[in-house]
Amino acid sequence: MKLAIVGCGYVANMYRLTLPLHPQLTLVGVFDRDADRSRKMAELCGCEDYASFDKLLADERVELVLNLTNPSSHYAVTRACLEAGKHVYTEKPLAMDLGEARQLVELAKARGLALSSAPCTLLNEAAQTLWKALRERQVGDVKLAYAEMDDGMTHLMPYQRWINEAGVAWPAVDEFATGCTVEHAGYVLTWLCAYFGPAKSVTAFSSRLYPDKVAGESPDNSAPDFSVGCIQFVSGVVARLTCGIVAPRNHTMTIVGDEGVLSVDDPRSDRSPVRVQKYLRIRRKMLLNPWRRRYPMVGLHHKQVKYRGSQRRDFCRGIAEMAEAIAQHREPRLNALFCLHVNELTLQLNNAMENAGTYQMTTTFDPVEPMPWAQSPAEAGAAR
Repeated sequence: MKLAIVGCGYVANMYRLTLPLHPQLTLVGVFDRDADRSRKMAELCGCEDYASFDKLLADERVELVLNLTNPSSHYAVTRACLEAGKHVYTEKPLAMDLGEARQLVELAKARGLALSSAPCTLLNEAAQTLWKALRERQVGDVKLAYAEMDDGMTHLMPYQRWINEAGVAWPAVDEFATGCTVEHAGYVLTWLCAYFGPAKSVTAFSSRLYPDKVAGESPDNSAPDFSVGCIQFVSGVVARLTCGIVAPRNHTMTIVGDEGVLSVDDPRSDRSPVRVQKYLRIRRKMLLNPWRRRYPMVGLHHKQVKYRGSQRRDFCRGIAEMAEAIAQHREPRLNALFCLHVNELTLQLNNAMENAGTYQMTTTFDPVEPMPWAQSPAEAGAAR
């Protein structure tokens, strides 16, 4: 599968460094409105530096476009790519407006093109291991999940020094304007939706606790820096998700069953351990065993990903799985309807400052299949 990148900002470097893990993907060229960034990325990747976006769209070699532009540009860039007959994998979200996200899904379907969105951490070892434990009912019947996506006082951190290997600085103003919920909720929502199916409703609250995060920035341009939502899934499971850049760093996910608890330290890390704690019945009490047993990790044949910063994940898994799906004439696991559903949940959590209360979901999706290497022999046989 031959692909091109639009947008050579901070995150593009993470895709660049993990792309070699997938030799079935070939990067043809890159484009960015900043000519220096585009030229630098092309040099690092050994590929073409397109003189314009139109040049990229006109290149018949390009089958798939990786949209790494600012979230406010996702809709326009993805739409242009789909209209040019290209499959699209975009950074999260599909669009900052639900109506525009729907248009993209409809356009992709009408053109017979694949459309998918980050994050792709659902495809990693930690997510697939946790999912396997759930399917095996390691903690019995599950009705409740808690998830945290707190990253500490980001605006007080020395983010001016966050410069990647490509020489690009972390885009503080854009990050704060987009908001931590849009940036981070998907890491948890993709897992929860795959495990428990479509959401029925979400009751959310969000707030802007620190409006003046960057000198010279308009406070009105700053998105909520705290959000919390309770999600009711059609399956009957309820999940509580907190996102923020104020409270101390905490990325834990906890899934509660009637026989025990499953937990993972960080859904953003490909190999974050999955642990099982069982309930103990002692006389008249039921206590959670303080000993947390590690559940065996699946998929350890995949290479470990390491590069500068706190990220420890393969950004290109989703593109590789999408390319495989296109070749096999099937839907990607992170297909357009699944991504649209996650997009709707994310926007409702983020926009709760203006639209608080209980929101009834309007989108849905078909069940997602686990990765083949994470399925038991019985599951693999049933899938065939």
